[in-house]
Amino acid sequence: MLRTLLILVFFFSSFLFANSTITIDNTKKFYDSFNFSYLKDESSILHIEDILKKEFSKNSKNKFTLGYTKGSVWIKFSIENRSLNNDFILSLNESFYETANLYYFEDKWIKKSNGVFNPIENREIRSNFLSYDINLLENEKKVFYLELKGKYAYYGNLTLYEKDYFYFTNVMNINNLYIFIFGIILLIIVFNFFLYLKLREKIYIYYVGYSFFNLIYMINASGILVYVNLQKYMYDLLLCASFMIGFLVLFSCEYLDTKTYLKKYHKALTFVSIPFFILGLLVLTSYQPWNKFINNLAGLVCILLIVVSIIIYFKGNHKSKYYIFAMILYFSFVVLFTFTVAGAFEYTNITRYGFLVASAIEVTIFSLMLANRYNDRKEQIQLYLEKEVEVRTNSLSISNTKLSSLIKERELLLKEVYHRVKNNFHMIIGMLWFENKKNNNNELDELINRIKSMSLVHEYLYRIDDFTNVNVYEYLNKIVTNIRMGYKDVIFDSSIDNIKIEFDNAMSLGIIINEAITNSMKHNKDTKDFKIEMILKKEEDNICLILEDNGKGFDINNSNEGLGLKLIKQFSKKLPNSDFKYSFENGVKFELLFNENEIKKDIKE
Repeated sequence: MLRTLLILVFFFSSFLFANSTITIDNTKKFYDSFNFSYLKDESSILHIEDILKKEFSKNSKNKFTLGYTKGSVWIKFSIENRSLNNDFILSLNESFYETANLYYFEDKWIKKSNGVFNPIENREIRSNFLSYDINLLENEKKVFYLELKGKYAYYGNLTLYEKDYFYFTNVMNINNLYIFIFGIILLIIVFNFFLYLKLREKIYIYYVGYSFFNLIYMINASGILVYVNLQKYMYDLLLCASFMIGFLVLFSCEYLDTKTYLKKYHKALTFVSIPFFILGLLVLTSYQPWNKFINNLAGLVCILLIVVSIIIYFKGNHKSKYYIFAMILYFSFVVLFTFTVAGAFEYTNITRYGFLVASAIEVTIFSLMLANRYNDRKEQIQLYLEKEVEVRTNSLSISNTKLSSLIKERELLLKEVYHRVKNNFHMIIGMLWFENKKNNNNELDELINRIKSMSLVHEYLYRIDDFTNVNVYEYLNKIVTNIRMGYKDVIFDSSIDNIKIEFDNAMSLGIIINEAITNSMKHNKDTKDFKIEMILKKEEDNICLILEDNGKGFDINNSNEGLGLKLIKQFSKKLPNSDFKYSFENGVKFELLFNENEIKKDIKE
């Protein structure tokens, strides 16, 4: 039994050793399926001469995950070339090791130094992944030793490429995935930043902060910084992980609306972000132990946020289900990666790079959540505005009803006032007429006509609905008809445009016309074929009145200015922007020009 067991152990050991050699043939372009043996040097003081004396008792599959360890790790493997090619490239497919030196013997021990802080221009293979140029003759076999040292866990994917194929696949490798994800996140950052500028809501700037530091963290982890010679800030930039979690907490509290659903715990949850901003700054002073604090707290906070989002979902905020899905997806792949680099799971593309894809999905879902929130807010604002418009409309309707009622009351009152004023004028006219008849003379005819012209305006106003404008065609025709009744031998021609003017201006115009016509008729009683012509027209914005007769005329400079001329002069000045003049050619011609529109324009301005 013991003999059988020893044979099995020997056979299994022989199998592992047999697979520790990479055998190159012409059937493949790259090789990554093999085993190797390794040795841990916790002191990090051993050199290649010391390593040759050590026994490599531990074995591992390639795509290795050796977990966290102090010091350095030495990997031993051999390559046998059975192909027609001589030039190959060996790549770790990782970028973060501070030391990644390759040793092999050619007459003497050759050392190819490499590491994350090695500038791209000094690297044998100009790639962010730590790689080496290897030359093997046909049927040649060499043993290689790889010395690794870093502050992270030890994991990677040793791959031997044919040289031409390496440069071809380097364009198609994981860097393309990184660049694609970076592009998505950058677009999302810009989009949400503009949303913040438009809406000024804190949630958008929190999300911009989360996405920005997430982007910087992934750029740092990808090793792409070596292309711009910024890899020396690799450990300092780990503060992004801490800031990222800090902004994630603030964003989550806003989106989940913890202020409403978990009012008692809202402030405590937002304060959880503060330690991460402090730890981020402390990382700048010393990478360890602060990085361990960040990693441990980040995991606990992610679990806390998932639990909080589930509680809020059951409290009625059903839109939190998208947040729950995104967080669980991302957190699951982060946990998977964490256990992988710790050596618990096998190194695969899913376990190694799954969290990158999950992160891009999470960021995209969060962005869609915010876009949906924006649409919801627009709908809420629209509903609010519609309700507000309805309330204001109802209020305006009530106010309009009241105003309409008040306006009707005002109109009735004004009509009553105009009617009473007209009656008073008529009473005065009646008294003057009786006084005229009593004395058997017509001395009071002029005064009666003046009062009648004012009475006509009030009579006209209490019969119409629009008190602001008077139709001068109707009004002036009544005045002229009234005057002509006393002077039947006078030929009277009139041309009056259909113009509307204000009440006060209509009254002034009526008195001016009454006085001018009365004066003409009074001073030309003996004139044969006496004729008066009146024109009222609108020229652009001006209103023009022309009164012309074929009478004897008079010298305005030598004549005593009677009451009629004084009234014409005073009431002409009352008209807005007015100007008047007399001319004496074959009679008397009176011209008056005024403009109502300029007054109205000034009032509006």
